[in-house]
Amino acid sequence: MISTTTIRAELEDHIKQRGTTLHQFAELAEVNVGTLSGIISGNRPISVGQLDRITTVMGFPEGHFYDLYVNECLIPPGAHWRRLRPFLLRCAELERYDCLKQVLNCLLEDLKQIGGIYDTAEMMFSEGWKQAASLLYESVIECERSNHSERLAMSYFRLYQIFQNDVIKGFKAAMQFLPYRYRVPEAISLDGLLMLTETYAVRLDWAEVENYACELRTLTRVMYDKKIWKDPEFTPVKSLVYYYGKAALYIAGAYEYRGRYEESRKWIDEYADLSWFEGLDEAGKAEIEQLKIFARANFICLDIKSGNRSRIPEYIEFLEQHPDEIVEGLITLVESANRHHFFVDDAITRFSSQIEKYRFSGKDRWLSSRMSTDNNTKAPPYYFRYSVFFQDYALYNFRKGLFREGIKDILYSMRVSLKLSSKDLLTNSMAIFELYRQYASEAQCKEYSKLCREVWENEKENILGGFGFAYV
Repeated sequence: MISTTTIRAELEDHIKQRGTTLHQFAELAEVNVGTLSGIISGNRPISVGQLDRITTVMGFPEGHFYDLYVNECLIPPGAHWRRLRPFLLRCAELERYDCLKQVLNCLLEDLKQIGGIYDTAEMMFSEGWKQAASLLYESVIECERSNHSERLAMSYFRLYQIFQNDVIKGFKAAMQFLPYRYRVPEAISLDGLLMLTETYAVRLDWAEVENYACELRTLTRVMYDKKIWKDPEFTPVKSLVYYYGKAALYIAGAYEYRGRYEESRKWIDEYADLSWFEGLDEAGKAEIEQLKIFARANFICLDIKSGNRSRIPEYIEFLEQHPDEIVEGLITLVESANRHHFFVDDAITRFSSQIEKYRFSGKDRWLSSRMSTDNNTKAPPYYFRYSVFFQDYALYNFRKGLFREGIKDILYSMRVSLKLSSKDLLTNSMAIFELYRQYASEAQCKEYSKLCREVWENEKENILGGFGFAYV
């Protein structure tokens, strides 16, 4: 019989000290009185649901007895998943990762438990308890003996999903998943390839963006030609046309950012009209319309990058209608202005309030926290693009003779780059500052020195810790 000695003793003492009856306590805890009597006498095991209700009636916080529950109820051999799984899920919900680790250490002594661990991890993932799920997926990876196991491949994929937006862990997870991208179910491969494409896009590695986007396009086209979309068991997260269009969009972008505008135009044409796709649901039709909008905007963007200033008012109108694209649009406008020696002050004025929101004046909690030491490595949306924009905007202000303003912009870009562990962006910001150091105020020079010291301290810590800067 599973022992509940310590919990049983505390429960029995509580009932005696409060002067209540067994029936009264059982009613309050919503536990059958016979069951409660069996628990106290040691003749009945206790479920986590019963434990939670008993804990509440005793006046203790949730999870108060979980350490004892691990030691007394789960670790002895013979614990069943019917009892284990509810407890693990509650630990995940209450963020009791210490208890999760204790249970896992016990379970991993028996490799037959890997299937139960994986299934429980999937439940946690679906509930959004991703940190807890990651502990279980890591355990599966550690103990799975078959390198061709779909369970192993899926565990790598889940970790990639969980850490995708994490500066340090995200790229490591991507590299671990990479060899398994075709060992997951086909519908999952689509998302995996798209995630890899996005990961390299953030890192500005356009050759790799093109590589994985082409893989995604090829896989999608094969699936489409096989009419896999007619199979009711084929349930990708998005419509098949979404992945096909995204692949073409990223290939076009890879050419655009390398300055190969004519090749980029050909790929924009590829996703500009995908109405030939069959088997579209309403979501698929909506994706086609969205891609049309992006195609129109990207054609305008290419014209502006080629030096065609006449299309700027049309582009500004597009950005006003699509606020999520403003930061990317401002980068296009300012970069093009710097490259072709014109000014876009009207656009800067139009979006001045957004630019100030991007700046945060260094007061943002994420930005001001220390990286690498606080486990807070998740960059908020668009931060990488903010850093790029303020580098370009600094050069734009230098061209206008606004040197103090330009210095402020480049220091902000440097601060964000440091937080993002982006060595390339950080190096560019430092080089630009040195070129214009003579225009910096004493306070700005002190801030620059402080940031340089942080760069060195961060590099030293990361080297000792075995990480190092991410080459974004």
